[in-house]
Amino acid sequence: MLVEKKSNLLLTIAIFFTCCLGVAYADSKTFEINQIPPIPDVVARVNGSDISAKHIKFQFMQVLKNVRAPMTSPQKDKVVREVIDKEVVRELMYQEGKKLNLIVDPNIIETELKSLKSAYKNEDDFKKALLQRGITEDDLKKSIEVDSQAQTILKHQVKGLEGINDSLVEKYYKDNKENFRRPTAYRASHVLIMPFSPDLIKNSKIEDLQNNKKELRIKAREKILEIQGYSKSGVDIEELAKKYSHDESTSGKGGDLGFFYGEALEKSFTDAVKKLKVDEISDVVETKFGFHLIKLTEMKSGEYAPFSDMKEVIQEHLFMEGARDRVSDYIVSLRKKAKIEVFY
Repeated sequence: MLVEKKSNLLLTIAIFFTCCLGVAYADSKTFEINQIPPIPDVVARVNGSDISAKHIKFQFMQVLKNVRAPMTSPQKDKVVREVIDKEVVRELMYQEGKKLNLIVDPNIIETELKSLKSAYKNEDDFKKALLQRGITEDDLKKSIEVDSQAQTILKHQVKGLEGINDSLVEKYYKDNKENFRRPTAYRASHVLIMPFSPDLIKNSKIEDLQNNKKELRIKAREKILEIQGYSKSGVDIEELAKKYSHDESTSGKGGDLGFFYGEALEKSFTDAVKKLKVDEISDVVETKFGFHLIKLTEMKSGEYAPFSDMKEVIQEHLFMEGARDRVSDYIVSLRKKAKIEVFY
């Protein structure tokens, strides 16, 4: 059986070797903390074509938009060099696209540009973001064109990649079987009482809630203890969840959380579940969300995921490895043929 869904995998490859677009605002404090180091107006030249500093500054800020700690000069220098290297690859791809006479459908460019604009309230906010980054709408269109060409070229490079047959997939499964071991899975129902209930959040100011945080926590604990009393007197936790739980996503289902692995939830919640026998109800458990009563309803012991469940995942993984190697070799070949000068 050959690998399916190759288009999605190839898109991933393209993104791996090219830069992501986007014009989301970064936190202003991040800008102050992580100012870009001084760089020349032209940071690199690829076969005579200049790579402007403004592209590097834009991508540098994109990389740092989630950074909240100060960076050292060597760390910033490393980021800048990595961004420059990505821009060099993108320029190589663009030049190759021109050689191959690849023409990007204008509708693709407009659709992607529209998607980028949708992140902003209006056209003025979008233009303001571009101005702050020192780029223009034409710069964005060019980036979209480059990425689209790169995806087309990379797809062509892996077009003839040999399919992954069943025997190779099965061998990989056997050789790496420990990687496919599933931990114990639990199914539980719960009642959640939050200090900041959904109704309070909807009808109160955040400042008021914060000011009354301690009092609201005490009231939430008193409420869960009251509900625990109902449970001990014989009322089903499913009924209690429907009537009292603040977890709006599960209350209508009697608090049913479905199956989950312990590592997926907060430690205090998981620790309480692991101590329970099926149909047993916990004592009051506190998490960052509030106070819970938990009933363990079902449990599945740890087991190896069957080959039939993992077959397609392994196929995609092996195909991706082969595709990545081909793409990497192709980019290396482009570099060897090109005259690349870096001025940073």
